[in-house]
Amino acid sequence: MFLNRKLGSFEQTWVMMDEFVPVLFVGVLHLTNGPAAKVLRQALSLMQRRHPLLRVAIANRGGNRHFVGSGNPPEIPLKVLKRTGTDQWREVAERELNTAVDTSRPPLCRCTYLQGSADSEFIFTFHHTIIDSRAGMTFVDELLSLCADIETGVRFDDTRPVLKPLPAMEDLYPPRFKGWHRYLPLATFIARQMAKEVVYRLKLKGRQQISKNSDARCRIMSVKLDCEVTSALVRQARSHRLSLNNILHAAMAAGVARHRYRDQSVPMRGIAFADMRPYLVPSPSAADLGVYISMLPYTINAGRGETIWAQAGEIGRQIYRAIKYNDKFIAPLFSKHLLRTLISRRSMRLGMIALSYAGPVRLGETYGNIGLKGLSGFISNNVLGPELAAFGALIHGCLSLDFLYLDSDMDAREAAQIVTCIHDILLSLCTQPGQEKA
Repeated sequence: MFLNRKLGSFEQTWVMMDEFVPVLFVGVLHLTNGPAAKVLRQALSLMQRRHPLLRVAIANRGGNRHFVGSGNPPEIPLKVLKRTGTDQWREVAERELNTAVDTSRPPLCRCTYLQGSADSEFIFTFHHTIIDSRAGMTFVDELLSLCADIETGVRFDDTRPVLKPLPAMEDLYPPRFKGWHRYLPLATFIARQMAKEVVYRLKLKGRQQISKNSDARCRIMSVKLDCEVTSALVRQARSHRLSLNNILHAAMAAGVARHRYRDQSVPMRGIAFADMRPYLVPSPSAADLGVYISMLPYTINAGRGETIWAQAGEIGRQIYRAIKYNDKFIAPLFSKHLLRTLISRRSMRLGMIALSYAGPVRLGETYGNIGLKGLSGFISNNVLGPELAAFGALIHGCLSLDFLYLDSDMDAREAAQIVTCIHDILLSLCTQPGQEKA
């Protein structure tokens, strides 16, 4: 079944940004006893046949961008390389983050396999219009399950069910946020955002730098907490009636405030991402590729000596209010206009930090003979984006945090100081709960 439809507002936002710099999601599977390359090739072909968004390009039709499907698209590119070291995947992932996907022809993704005798890494790169974190986790599970089945001799034919193309996110909104009904909440949202923006800029006083270097490169770092520490952190979060997501935001804000703003009293703007699938009608399945998320900004005052718990609580309250006001529905409709303003004026950035937190992910530790040691994820950034971005998930009971920064904002030494600070804050919350200052 071919997909041929106009992009939704949020999808168009990513395409507009992609014309400025690449907008990509790069995932890395850390494997033991990885599959043979031909097995991986067959599994990718099966997935491409099943998922409509793996067979599309993006076309500009009279100023409106459309997904255009193909009945016989080129196969998903798969580059197979000999694994030469434990850090090779980092070099490949950074190169992928800084290399655009050609959206004029399908597919909007590519893959690299670093094949080793014991350990291997599978790196997949998607244009951000066709995948979010929820779909990404399901993609991983389906791919590894197919590889395991193929290795055991399971045969597949053309009768395997093919998923139906899904509409744009706003076409699945509840009725009160569709058509003319949406204009009143949209106007109210814009008025509130403009008022917040005036206050934010007055308090910020131009202290956030915007690089003139549009060729800035994405750089990455990763941190992993073992399962025992992760469990202790989750217990402490529950005892304070806070989500781990809010605590991670607060720790990131504290790390950036200490090292980028030298603990000045400065408003720290962050970006959280809400999974919209449960709120849509009908709700898309996690098996469906696509972008069904909403960006929710918040602002806290850093440098006042408040505890991380207090900062996390304030972040949680702001996100809750945004959801209660139904900003999660309105923000994606406004995102295209916001981005156009950012690109044309280049006088502000989206914020200081951004975190895409997937929560506990349901991935097996083994798929047949294939072992999954972990997963890393990175979302490309640019000079109009936050100074520090991260992707977080609970994988096999352990917290994994993958950080991304720009070389125009900071060097590797400064980035390492910030990431180490965040790591130390999280550890201190387990050993000295309630005492860690933001």
